Amino acid sequence: MKQTAINYGRVLFELGISGEDIADAKQIYLQSEELQKVLCSPIVSAGQKHQVIAKLFPSSMHAFLSKVCDYGEAAILPDIFLAYEACERQSRGILAGTLYYMTEPTKEQLGLLQDKLCKRFGCRQVQLTLEQDSSLIGGFVIRIGDLEIDQSILGSMNCLKQKLTRR
Repeated sequence: MKQTAINYGRVLFELGISGEDIADAKQIYLQSEELQKVLCSPIVSAGQKHQVIAKLFPSSMHAFLSKVCDYGEAAILPDIFLAYEACERQSRGILAGTLYYMTEPTKEQLGLLQDKLCKRFGCRQVQLTLEQDSSLIGGFVIRIGDLEIDQSILGSMNCLKQKLTRR
């Protein structure tokens, strides 16, 4: 995700627009390929884009979406919505990440892992998306933003390989 999308997402969060209006705008934008083409097109004038926005989107989103289109950034709207969601979760003390595993963890193991992550990062809740990755051989990898916690056999083997080649 580009820093531009993160910045727009943060601004969208700080505007205080209702989550329902933002969710509606996201759904409207993502459901129509034609709408995406119109808002991203350099051929369509800014005035025409503003008219489309005024007709289709919740009124609280008009100014924000118009500015995004004026700066030619409509193509990154899906990332902007993701960045907004990350800001919203962070404001509620929720951390989100992905858990890559070879063997799916039990509910108990997942709960313990989430508790440890909450303590480590000082948050109230951790939401992990689970994805199987057979290349890990065993263990798991957690990715939260830019942070990666590698407790996999593949990661251990790569670390050992690096140590041995340095000698």
